[in-house]
Amino acid sequence: MSLPDVSEILLERQNDVLTIWFNRPEHRNALSQKVADELLAVFKALPAEKSIRIVVLRGKGGVFCAGGDLKQLKEIFQGEASRDDVVRINAGFGHLITAIEALPQLLIVAIEGAAMAGGLGLACLADVTFSTVDARFALSEVTLGIPPAQIAPLVMRRIGETQARRLLLTAAQFDGAQAKDLGFAHEVFATVDAMDTALHALIAQARRGAPGAIAATKRIIDASKNRTGDDLVQYAAAEFADCLLGEEAREGLAAFAQKRAPKWVSEG
Repeated sequence: MSLPDVSEILLERQNDVLTIWFNRPEHRNALSQKVADELLAVFKALPAEKSIRIVVLRGKGGVFCAGGDLKQLKEIFQGEASRDDVVRINAGFGHLITAIEALPQLLIVAIEGAAMAGGLGLACLADVTFSTVDARFALSEVTLGIPPAQIAPLVMRRIGETQARRLLLTAAQFDGAQAKDLGFAHEVFATVDAMDTALHALIAQARRGAPGAIAATKRIIDASKNRTGDDLVQYAAAEFADCLLGEEAREGLAAFAQKRAPKWVSEG
């Protein structure tokens, strides 16, 4: 299976890393329906792309993502879209979230300029998030008369209910340093160049892990959201057994004993 053709986003492949760029800088990389559809197609295809180990999401033109495309929202309203149409469109964004949550690869988000509304919601799905210190953030939906319907649960899981309530209900703006304090970002950087340097170092570090073990770890983390007690214990134990008895663990343990770097299957 190959990645789909796209026009509103840019796919940049370098070895085992795929960078997905929001590529509408003239619109501050706003999330149009076409952008969301293309992202969904790409993220649905990625689990089958075993040679891609790391996915990076970022924005062209000095902006990560300004949130939903307000011009398109206005057109939907003026076009007298039915309630069912609006439900379908909003649920489509929820399907994108579900596809990203199922991604087996490591997902890194690199933010500069601004991450607003739905753009910040997508950033909440990252395994690792970097930001420039001067980037601007806000969950601004309520100022437009709409709720942050699909992203509210993501924000709550990311930073906890107390702070999520404050930001979701007041649309307060904050910067990269505050984003780190809140838990949206793991690291912040003075410049984009410094962030890029750290990103390259992170990718090199992440390559030390086995892709199958990383995917299994992500599944266990996700399972902990809705499994408890012995159900979760047995699920995690089964994932552990499958990995321990597989080729990656055989290679990893042999490499450790031989004091060499492991060679994972996806590396060729």
